[in-house]
Amino acid sequence: MPATKTLPQCAEDAIETAIDEAADEDPVVLWWDDGGYLRDIVQGVSHSLGCEFYAAEQTPLELRADAPRDRTVWYVPQTHSDDVDWFKDVENTGGVIEAHIGKLAARCFENERIQAASIRTAYEDVGEGDREQVAKTLFQELNGEGGLPTLQGLQTKIVLDGHEDPVQFVLEHGAENLPDETSDLLQIRDLLVDNGVAAVDGVTDEDVLVTRTRRWAVAEWLVEEGLDPSLLDAEYRPESSSGLGISRPELQSLLSKVDPERAEELAHVYLDPDAQFWHDILRSYDDPWGLADCPVDASLEHELWNEWLQAFHDGEYETCTTRAATRYQRLETTYGDVPWTSVWNQAVEVAKLAHELETWEERGDTTDIVDLYGDVDDGTWQIDNAVFNLIISGEPEQGLPEEHPATASLDDLRTSLTESRYLDYLSDLGELVVDQIEAGSPFVGENYAHQFFDQEQEHLQSGQSVALFIVDALRFDLAHELAESVRRELPGLEVDETAWVGTLPSDTEFGKAALTPGSKFSFNIELDDGELVPERNGREITNYQREKMLKDDGWSYIMQSEDDESGWSNTRVAYYWNDLDKAGEKELTDFEALFSDRIEKISDIICEKLDQGEWDRAYILADHGFVSLPQSIDLDGIYPPDEAEQVTRRWVAGTNIDEDAPGVLLDENTHLGYLDDDTKISVLADPIQRFRNQGLPDARFYHGGVLPQEFVLNFVTITQE
Repeated sequence: MPATKTLPQCAEDAIETAIDEAADEDPVVLWWDDGGYLRDIVQGVSHSLGCEFYAAEQTPLELRADAPRDRTVWYVPQTHSDDVDWFKDVENTGGVIEAHIGKLAARCFENERIQAASIRTAYEDVGEGDREQVAKTLFQELNGEGGLPTLQGLQTKIVLDGHEDPVQFVLEHGAENLPDETSDLLQIRDLLVDNGVAAVDGVTDEDVLVTRTRRWAVAEWLVEEGLDPSLLDAEYRPESSSGLGISRPELQSLLSKVDPERAEELAHVYLDPDAQFWHDILRSYDDPWGLADCPVDASLEHELWNEWLQAFHDGEYETCTTRAATRYQRLETTYGDVPWTSVWNQAVEVAKLAHELETWEERGDTTDIVDLYGDVDDGTWQIDNAVFNLIISGEPEQGLPEEHPATASLDDLRTSLTESRYLDYLSDLGELVVDQIEAGSPFVGENYAHQFFDQEQEHLQSGQSVALFIVDALRFDLAHELAESVRRELPGLEVDETAWVGTLPSDTEFGKAALTPGSKFSFNIELDDGELVPERNGREITNYQREKMLKDDGWSYIMQSEDDESGWSNTRVAYYWNDLDKAGEKELTDFEALFSDRIEKISDIICEKLDQGEWDRAYILADHGFVSLPQSIDLDGIYPPDEAEQVTRRWVAGTNIDEDAPGVLLDENTHLGYLDDDTKISVLADPIQRFRNQGLPDARFYHGGVLPQEFVLNFVTITQE
């Protein structure tokens, strides 16, 4: 039964009674408050009754300084002492109230007077350091704001330092926060039993009480997810809910309310190997994945991982992806970013990559390498993206307890996928490119990068505002990530992605030369004194010449390394970003993470400029991509042919190179449209080969070969809808 009155109402009753019983018509009422927690309430009530109010700040004698003329309440925040006779006249003509907050709170329960005495004694008997917390609880519950508490609910909050739910208190705080007094511990135990935790009936040890309460709560959640209650001991079987509305397990309710930092701490309580609450049942349970929405009990977590691992070894990758995503979402929602969550997140990437590698040849015509790799929706570029995501996600199992089975298995899965199966895929892909080139015209009907501006000429006419973002080494998957970022940040723009064939060999000097806009443009690559050079309209294109041509044609030329904001005011802007290529070639120790950071930066720049300017059209273009290899790999150093005039790590060029040269021969028969009749280039397709004359560096990041990762490019076009 709830309280019948609030503290202010009881204070009002006490003052009115004292006034009515006083001998004087305008009496002084003296209120002694041991502890001084009722001042605001007494002052407010005094004013509402038309009484003056004076409080003793240091000593009660202060109140005798000015004789009261009207009805007055004198408030003394200390206990009454019999040897003080300063207020004998008040006692004779006015009224005296001796009531601290505990005594006044007991008066709020008129229908439970005898039982309510426990509230008074709880305040009086508690240690000085804890009295303020009891007073705070009484004030918050009985000050009239909100509903009135029941006596049992208030008693619970007093014992639990303001917490109203004994079950959730024990589940969250454990033994270290239980009261030291045996009587209080037994009271908590009885409250737990009253709330359905039969397993603690008769328990007197605080550690046992906590263990059994938590075990009961885990059992409740397991039953909620489908565990047969008959498998549990009788005292742990949760009672059926008889109330109306939606009810949920106590642990679920608790974990949905705590802040992220506390949730992380509780992950170590309910997923730690020591927290195997129902190990005997779960280790032999037929369908642990039927319970996967229960994020507590390390035994369940371990069984889920072991079954997931078995399914992975059986090649059930789609099942593994779905299951890992389900478990990740449940743990992330419950605990946030903790090692258990991160491990399942990486398990999603592992299963996705394994499935991609298993099925890539089924995606399309393997004789059309551009479509096979560069289909925006279903191309095998997604394999590179999966490898990228897997590697940058690190080694999350390092943060888990050693007993978690992922600590012994996850690294082997990563290694197998990225250092073996992915390498096999790259080799097979290289062979397909070679077959396609050797079969004749390999890329008939494809979009060639050196023809891009001819095809887009109508959009580049005077009066059209155009922004070019030319990003060095922007591989297909990273370009897709940029496109997705623009879609998220600026949903009012139309963003299209199209596969284009970059120049071969896919080096920066050729790729950027092919992407130089201009009203008149012919592009070719030829040998000049034994060196392969790109030309526009018969003239070699250098960085300086490219900049001059752009400016002469009315473009602002902005390099990412320059602080040149003024150029953005022009209606035609060409912005060059070189960080990706630099990161790949110079920072090989952790280039995946560096790439992730740089993609975010270029995305911020692009979205900022698009949002600030009213561009009719914008393009994100790439000169070439790149190939990334596993961290541990043995490179195969081969010798270039004697006829080679120019030798690089990935290709050789000359006029007399024949078809027996290592790699695949590019000449006039490949109909690329930009090689002159005498220029021949032999480009390596094997991902682990290098020409020895140039040494064997760039072991993880390179370009210049004929793998589609390098020359099948994703061009992004952005327009106003």
